[in-house]
Amino acid sequence: MSNERFIKQAKAKAAKYCSLKERAPFQVMEKLMGWDLDEDLAQSILAELTAENYVNEERFVRAYCHDKFEFNKWGKQRIRQELGRLRVSDDMIQVGLNYLDPERYEGILIGLAAKKFDSLRTEQDPWKRKQKTTAYLLRKGFEMDLSIEIVNQLSERQQ
Repeated sequence: MSNERFIKQAKAKAAKYCSLKERAPFQVMEKLMGWDLDEDLAQSILAELTAENYVNEERFVRAYCHDKFEFNKWGKQRIRQELGRLRVSDDMIQVGLNYLDPERYEGILIGLAAKKFDSLRTEQDPWKRKQKTTAYLLRKGFEMDLSIEIVNQLSERQQ
């Protein structure tokens, strides 16, 4: 097979990969490298896909932030961490996080906290109940100060 035909096929295959769902440039590059392309060729294919708008980092980040928040109920810290693993720049991560509605964010946090706090009704020690709820929110990626504030409010209402 000629080299030009191979490159065309790789680009078409990568375009299909990108059209299935939003992808980070790093994910596309990994996929291209997995097809035994040399790095320069993979970079040039990625550049072409970016120019043709198959790969758009901002669009990916916005979709990722939206989906992980709405469907997985992740907080900003968890989203930031996962996007960092995908080698997205801090500036671009901030763009995606700014896209989240602050009122909805707080509403989700309160809902998760209330559900977890209520599920720990049998816990006799109020401090342990608060600690377990806060730890849950931190694992979900919500900020420490917000989590503590919400849990304290829930605890005060229970007394």
